[in-house]
Amino acid sequence: MRALSCSHCGGIVNAEDTDCSHCGIPLPPNHGTQREQSFIYWFIALVIFCVFMMLWLPPDWTPL
Repeated sequence: MRALSCSHCGGIVNAEDTDCSHCGIPLPPNHGTQREQSFIYWFIALVIFCVFMMLWLPPDWTPL
């Protein structure tokens, strides 16, 4: 059971809750996994960007 925060009032809610116990606003059906999916998408985008930059930018092989 994970504790999350309500996006409306900032109160602590569980991932299984359907309504916020503090303000009573209905929570989205996937509010427990929404942050994980967002993090995965941003992480994959960051890895692709880093690989692209490593291949696109040539290394500097000039002697010092």
